[in-house]
Amino acid sequence: MLVVVAHNSFLLPDIWGAHIPGGLGVDIFFIISGFIMTFITHRPTETPVQFIAKRSFRIWPVLFVTWLISYLFVYPVKAFDQMACTLYFCLLDYSLAAPTFGYSTLGPAWTLSYEVMFYLIFSISMAISHRYRSSVCTLILVACSVGFQLYYNKHFDFSSQASPNLTVIHWWQAWIKIVSNTIFFEFVAGMALAKLVLSEKLPELTPLERNVMVLLLALAVVLACVIGPQVLGLSGGFWLASVSMVAVITLSHRSARRGIRALVFLGDISYSLYLVHYPLILFLTHLIPEDAPPAERAGMFLLSITASIAIASALFKWIEKPSINAGKKIARALSRRPMPYTS
Repeated sequence: MLVVVAHNSFLLPDIWGAHIPGGLGVDIFFIISGFIMTFITHRPTETPVQFIAKRSFRIWPVLFVTWLISYLFVYPVKAFDQMACTLYFCLLDYSLAAPTFGYSTLGPAWTLSYEVMFYLIFSISMAISHRYRSSVCTLILVACSVGFQLYYNKHFDFSSQASPNLTVIHWWQAWIKIVSNTIFFEFVAGMALAKLVLSEKLPELTPLERNVMVLLLALAVVLACVIGPQVLGLSGGFWLASVSMVAVITLSHRSARRGIRALVFLGDISYSLYLVHYPLILFLTHLIPEDAPPAERAGMFLLSITASIAIASALFKWIEKPSINAGKKIARALSRRPMPYTS
């Protein structure tokens, strides 16, 4: 919702946009991803192939549907090859600053390039050692980031806006640009938090400690709004995102409190919402003049967010959820395949 509101904030007075930390939503998302992937694979019952099958069905079908609708109704004048690039997770211009590299044609979908790379490396790590999968994944990510930057730049930069001094001609050079970015350290932070929770070494908070964590979370939220938009990664939103995630995870650990229904709903549809809201913004901006009065622009702001949630709900129900179930069935079928005979 931080990302959705931030992208729609151009419809509000400038003072609002100056205090909406939209990029922080991306930093939190990457930390959550590292946390969840480690957490859901803690039992050694899922092979790397099953993991990739489930992740593919989780991501690609709703991406394709959003891409097709956008191509037909929002980007009809764009070249097909430029649009098709989105489907295999390439970015628009690798000569621009990291980590976005000119974004994706679908806008925020640029993050999928990093998400898919993380899934691939995480699955390789599972194949090497399921027990130490997060540690192996961390070593690979750090080695790629440090190694490629040292090789191409002769120095290492913690900033997630830095990338290897490499002209992308072949597809594999684009992946070098991506895997060497320190924004992957946010996935590492999420994996570390998950390992801490799974180790059962995280104690139950006392009432005083809970109050301290609530205060810490509140301060992080207030500070994020005061600072406003920041650059992504280690030189920007990573730190507030990490503090927020630590507070939320420690508060929820061993807590009997049920989730807030509205937030659970937004969590369910969050991927579809993330994909669909940006093309919808582009479509709706053609319906409102640039000199529209503030009241009309505020109305369009509410319409855009409401319509995005409604469309995302439909995509989740009719595309995303069936695809997730299909991925689980295929993963189960793969687990029942007979093992090859060996003497």
